[in-house]
Amino acid sequence: MQRQSFIAGTSVLIGASLVTRVLGFVYRIALTRLIGAEGIGLFQMVFPLLTLVLTIVTFGMGVSVSKLVAESVVTGDRPRIRRILIVALGTTSTLAILLTLIMLLFGHSLAHYLFTDPRAYYPFITLTPIIGIIAIASVLRGYFQGLQIMSTPSVAGIIETLVRIVAVWVIAALSLARGQSLQYAAAAVSAGMILGELAGCLYMYIVYRRKVRVTAITLPENTGKPEPIIHTLRAMLQIALPVTFSRFIGSIAFAIEPILVTRSLLLAGFTTAMATRMYGEYSGMAIPLLVFPTVFTYSLAVQLVPSISEAIAAGRKEIVHRRLYQSFRVTALVGFPTSLILLQFATPLCDAIFHHPHVAPLLAIMAPAGFLLYLQGPLSGILQGINKAGIAMRNSLIGSALKLIVIYYLARIPHIGIAGVAIAVSISVTLTTLLHIQSVHRIIGFYVDAMDTAKILITTVIMGLFMHLLWLNLSMLPLSTALLLVLSSGLLLYLLLLLMTHTITSHTFTRIPGIGKPLSRWIKLIPFAR
Repeated sequence: MQRQSFIAGTSVLIGASLVTRVLGFVYRIALTRLIGAEGIGLFQMVFPLLTLVLTIVTFGMGVSVSKLVAESVVTGDRPRIRRILIVALGTTSTLAILLTLIMLLFGHSLAHYLFTDPRAYYPFITLTPIIGIIAIASVLRGYFQGLQIMSTPSVAGIIETLVRIVAVWVIAALSLARGQSLQYAAAAVSAGMILGELAGCLYMYIVYRRKVRVTAITLPENTGKPEPIIHTLRAMLQIALPVTFSRFIGSIAFAIEPILVTRSLLLAGFTTAMATRMYGEYSGMAIPLLVFPTVFTYSLAVQLVPSISEAIAAGRKEIVHRRLYQSFRVTALVGFPTSLILLQFATPLCDAIFHHPHVAPLLAIMAPAGFLLYLQGPLSGILQGINKAGIAMRNSLIGSALKLIVIYYLARIPHIGIAGVAIAVSISVTLTTLLHIQSVHRIIGFYVDAMDTAKILITTVIMGLFMHLLWLNLSMLPLSTALLLVLSSGLLLYLLLLLMTHTITSHTFTRIPGIGKPLSRWIKLIPFAR
């Protein structure tokens, strides 16, 4: 299979991630209407603990494999690539077996002590088989990313999402139709996730066996000396340990969050059912809207690790600076308008999508920090690519600790309640991203094109004013129709203004695989576009 350039690979990842995110968003809307905020709350109560378990199981091997395979490709070291896969699969498989046994043996006790709602046990124990599947999938995904073949994990992601949506919807609907309790419908969500992950993992394995086995890939002549397996293991651990610890801290914070939030809400005077519902609205409605644009920046972060690793291995530091500039620019182009839209239209978005307009204040609190959240992923990818994963870990640890402290003090205040969690997220995101910026600037330099950034900001403000005026004049239309017209018109104006100010040009689109060249020709037909 053909390796892809940085822009092409990122475009493939963005396209696939956008498809899976849209599908997942539609699925979440339908699921919310099927099992309600309380059912979503039950599943979301379990999900952070699962994330913690998966962090331990994957052990940072996805990032480690991606980075080291990319370095080995530069030197043509095929035996090293084979050793990397053996070590990674052996490590993750062993951890998966151990943690699966622990969950099966102590599931009841864990659920009793960790969850405020005993019904959460059912979705929790149903998720047990997913551990081994994700362990293997993370290594395969890292292998493809290290080879910069982004199409395979991208297609696997789409397959996983489609299978999960169908499976969850069918199982949950059948469960409710038979009159079973809400906890069984929440367990159906877990079962659907297992089937989806299994389908995606099988696809990657089939492609690996047929097309890109270690013995089949094309590499340059080996210019390095044979490396003992202990050196390979040491190199992997140097990357995996900081990444794992960083994710572990984040996962602990994520796992503690629902426990801390629900217990704080109980102290504020809310009932268990109300606390579960409020957490479901925050984590299952407000957060998905906020993080939707990370479909673009997450793809950048994934592509940055092998790309920067290759550049450093080849001694080309100018590529590192170019990738940093490209990452900030893409994040600004996406993040500025998205943050404004989420702030400006929080109420109509929550009403039209979820039929829960009262969730809007939570979204509005977090929206101003949206751009910094979207920038966080690429900056973390850059730090990992330049062998500074430990610094990214430290920054994330500080941000996560601050978030939990703020939640503890604010969520227990009756008149603040769940809004305190949204405030904590905004503060944590802001601090973590600023620490990442400071770290990158200190190590390799972080410079922003002030004029280019100002153009994007001004264009965003004009778009916001236009959408506000248009919204006032479309109030007689149905909510969903008016919202669709306003958002599509605003984003079209935003694109035209970017072309008019030459912030982007027709050449920008040429590198998009498949549709880039035809799209560029259409852009050139616009009189003021370059």
